[in-house]
Amino acid sequence: MSTVLRFLFVIPFGFVAACLVAAFALLWPFLEIPPGGVADPVFLFHAAVAFAAQSAQIGSVVLLPFALFALATEIFALSSILLHLAAGLLGGVAVLFGTYGRDVPHMSVQTAILVASLCFALVYWIVAGHRAGRWRRSETRPVPAPTPEG
Repeated sequence: MSTVLRFLFVIPFGFVAACLVAAFALLWPFLEIPPGGVADPVFLFHAAVAFAAQSAQIGSVVLLPFALFALATEIFALSSILLHLAAGLLGGVAVLFGTYGRDVPHMSVQTAILVASLCFALVYWIVAGHRAGRWRRSETRPVPAPTPEG
């Protein structure tokens, strides 16, 4: 039963949480808080729309590569945080080159994309990736207890 719950709820929830955190990490450096503070409803509406749009964009761009990566980590029981962070970094570099080609953007944009991809990987690992492949039964048989001689 826990396997079904994992595949139906935990992995998709990890994906959604990772998209939200990556959108926050991508937008935070570029939001300027107005002098009136965050109580300004226009600023809050603008930030909410930008956050929702960025979350949807991240989710739509990384859905297929993420699904393949999650499937591979579940099948082969790869739950290393370093693997998840390396895959996130590779995804960030792929987004940079896929979006901009050889015309690299300003360093602040590059940094924001790479930090967002690392945040995505870290949050997914915290929510669902650290338990990858643990749903399978062990192939090894238990060692029999030694018999007393004498």
